[in-house]
Amino acid sequence: MNYEKIFSLLEEKKLNYEDVCVDLNKLQKGQIFLLLKDDDDSEPKIRLALKKGAKCVLASKSFGVDNCFEIEKPRAFWAIVEKKKHHDAVDKMKVIAVTGTNGKTTTTHIIYQVLKEAGEKVALIGTLGAFFDQKHIDTNLTTPDPDLLHELFEDFYNAGARYVVMEASAHALELDKLAGINFEVAVLTNITQDHLDFFGDMQHYQNAKLKLFQPNVSQKAVLCVDSVEVKKILNNLEIPYITCGLNSPSDVFGVIENESIDGSIVLCNAKGVPFLFQLPLVGRYNVENCLAAIAVCNELGIDKKCVQSALKHMGEIEGRFNVVKGAGKTVVIDFAHTPDGLEKIIHTARPFAKGKVLTVFGCGGNRDAKKRPIMGKIASSLSDAVVLTSDNPRFEDPMEIISQIAEGVEVGKDVLVEPDRAKAIKIAINLAEKNDVVIIAGKGGEKYQDINGIKVPYDDLSVVQETFFEIKEAEHLKGEPKSAIKC
Repeated sequence: MNYEKIFSLLEEKKLNYEDVCVDLNKLQKGQIFLLLKDDDDSEPKIRLALKKGAKCVLASKSFGVDNCFEIEKPRAFWAIVEKKKHHDAVDKMKVIAVTGTNGKTTTTHIIYQVLKEAGEKVALIGTLGAFFDQKHIDTNLTTPDPDLLHELFEDFYNAGARYVVMEASAHALELDKLAGINFEVAVLTNITQDHLDFFGDMQHYQNAKLKLFQPNVSQKAVLCVDSVEVKKILNNLEIPYITCGLNSPSDVFGVIENESIDGSIVLCNAKGVPFLFQLPLVGRYNVENCLAAIAVCNELGIDKKCVQSALKHMGEIEGRFNVVKGAGKTVVIDFAHTPDGLEKIIHTARPFAKGKVLTVFGCGGNRDAKKRPIMGKIASSLSDAVVLTSDNPRFEDPMEIISQIAEGVEVGKDVLVEPDRAKAIKIAINLAEKNDVVIIAGKGGEKYQDINGIKVPYDDLSVVQETFFEIKEAEHLKGEPKSAIKC
């Protein structure tokens, strides 16, 4: 679409793109109302906007209303408008985008840390918020809407940032939130089942992600070819690409030399340059994420010594295989909320359990219900015991979600049900014996539970720490003489 024609139209009618408003409730007299989405109420919304004093309305259809002008892809136009409103700041920085079902947060954080180690001024935008120069901003969405996104870009640039590393969600790509941005490098980690409530099927989900890899969107791609679905798209790419992985021949490949609960030691070959690195993250999938980050940094010309140093001293990423130990037991907290993610986290934890593996998880409400029984089967087949609980039920009944998960549970498997997530975690930890591993999956570092539209303060890590404290206190009292026990 030629957006300049729309801007010319606005100029011709003496309208200013600065006055574009997408929120009917906030619309002021003299502004331009941009209708982002067509629905049954489109025409009434357009008439109401004009009645409130809008100079005109822009929408995908005119709906036969005077002073309503038809434009192609209103959401993309909104993104372009916000870019212009914020002085095209994004064009003045190198932006790296990472998409994929799993691994976006870890990969972006690794790239961010390496660039910082190299002395670059770099900002980060993703699931855990936005970060720059010791500042953290809560963005609520993995990829913010265009108004906040471009506000962040401008603030980052004005504060000295010259790189931005960001997560690009499939929803953001489908809804054209990133229109008008030209990415230096785009990364695809993997494509597995998720968000079918929105996309309907895997083909539409995959197509949304592939929007990032078009010639007018990204200059270069990094693809993890350990993913079968990613490998399939190589022949159709129209931009230069670099491959990476552990299992397949690739431009940046790695061999895991040693692996423990504390991390991995990996021999890497980056386009013919071999080097060893130490990574304080656990699991093959995290090594794959790391190789993707190394491929990006290699293309950006970052010295391998900076890469090695950054990886070695990198702190844990909140909610990504965070290990907590106590009472001879090990707890792993992870964001895994897809079938692929859950399977990988259990497989990763299993070798470190000298005893049993117990898994606590639920599924989010008002999201892809098809994955629920699949995840029930995965958890019950790979774990010694499972505690089914609530995640973010949103507007669904937690017990109904749990019952759908339970449909996939293997017959005869040891499964408990406790919809109260904090109680479920306490049950699992207390059931665990010494040398067992308890996996708590689904929420990771989230600090809330979304219940009926209200974000109730909640944190998996706090519950784990509280439980270990209670166990320690109980053991302390148990060891005291009876006369010392206060009633």
